[in-house]
Amino acid sequence: MKIEHIEFETLLKNRGINKKIFSNYTKISYNTVTGWKKKNKVPHYAMILLKTMPPPKTVTAKQLIDAGMPRAIFWNNNLRKEIPSDILIISTLKRSYNDFVIHNFINFFGKEMLQETLIKHRNHLSDKLIQTVMTKINTKRTPS
Repeated sequence: MKIEHIEFETLLKNRGINKKIFSNYTKISYNTVTGWKKKNKVPHYAMILLKTMPPPKTVTAKQLIDAGMPRAIFWNNNLRKEIPSDILIISTLKRSYNDFVIHNFINFFGKEMLQETLIKHRNHLSDKLIQTVMTKINTKRTPS
């Protein structure tokens, strides 16, 4: 199965991961990872590894904006300040939990992290918010 390099680049960006981090995590040499661009193909196993990488423990608003979130959602945030991922998820969902935001969070953090965050902070969230997000998590198709 041939995977275009652009798909790999897009998934890296959506997950907020750069090639160096991917290389360190997977123990695939950085030269190999960067060489995939020249060949315009990526091995199937690399996409599987990328999809199973854990999301970052801390995140900046800038990373999320770079991954496709509108700047307006983070209007009052310091864009470069590292924030624990679960705290950023909860504070953002409290302000704006529309389908677009939830979809982007699923793509960036993954379904499991979103579910874990909702469970961990359930005492600080409304039942409606939890139900809406859980419905979106359970109905969103996982990209192949």
